[in-house]
Amino acid sequence: MTEQTKLDQFTNQLAAVATLVPRDHKKVGKIAQAIYTRQVVTIVGVKTTTSRFLPVSHEGYSNETYVDKVELWGKTRAEFIARKLKGVERRAHMALFREKVETYLRNNGGGQQGWQTFFEEKFGKACTIPDSLCVACWNCSLFGGMEAGKGATFSRIRYFDTFSVEDAAECIQSDDSPEGMAIGNTVGEDLSVERSEASFHRYEYVKAETRFPFITIIESPTLLDVAGYLAAVKLADQHGYGKYSANHGKFKTEFLAVSTGYPLFSVLDLLTWLENGELTNPKEKLHFETAVNNPVTLFGEEIDEIRSKLDGQFRAYMEALTKQ
Repeated sequence: MTEQTKLDQFTNQLAAVATLVPRDHKKVGKIAQAIYTRQVVTIVGVKTTTSRFLPVSHEGYSNETYVDKVELWGKTRAEFIARKLKGVERRAHMALFREKVETYLRNNGGGQQGWQTFFEEKFGKACTIPDSLCVACWNCSLFGGMEAGKGATFSRIRYFDTFSVEDAAECIQSDDSPEGMAIGNTVGEDLSVERSEASFHRYEYVKAETRFPFITIIESPTLLDVAGYLAAVKLADQHGYGKYSANHGKFKTEFLAVSTGYPLFSVLDLLTWLENGELTNPKEKLHFETAVNNPVTLFGEEIDEIRSKLDGQFRAYMEALTKQ
């Protein structure tokens, strides 16, 4: 009998990819299955800014924009709220999903059929975020959604607010910094009058090389969910988070651990460990638990093995859809 690899042990605790195939409801049509396996996967990592970053979730003041901040454990820190993380990563996941669909169709006799036609056939409509969700596709199954008159699917992915490891005085460019706030595009400028400072948009930003630890939990996960999430985060890093993401908000993400258990620590613990340089060996600090069985936790190159399973798992998903 062949000995199971650690990735095999990890995969054996996950749901089958077929659970992502929508069911046909006699009244509302295609809708994502309700998946309740009582299993979870926790992803832990650190996002490091590689450009200016504007985490903004509040109204600005006139022609000025200020970074979200919070007082936490003796420091003023930049705050990166869960809703903003989820929004960007959901869109990146959908972009990945559409690309994978069209690639699969081209390679399997589907010609140049676009994702829209495929979505209409398999999910009832061409799902778009956020105003026209289908509540039947892989993206809606994972991130949740609602359609009037049809129903809703609960989100199976859980995000947590996170905060900068570095103090605001160190990591935020503001009026208190020697260089002052940055100057952006002009707003409401009347070219017939002499230009004044009031025509400039002034904004704070988080500097490059600022670290934000994060924890994400996927409930009732499939291997496709986990591999797809890891790939979507990398896409989101290049797309950009926060305000003015076309030019700003770029990140580098390091995944520290992926586990089939719940974390015995919080984002606040990660802040402390990173401040003190105590996460050089994640295995020493990142511990998990489960209600049943023992958690399987992957580190380093083992996490890369999960990402390598994306193509095969997506192919299995598409084959399951075509059997409907």
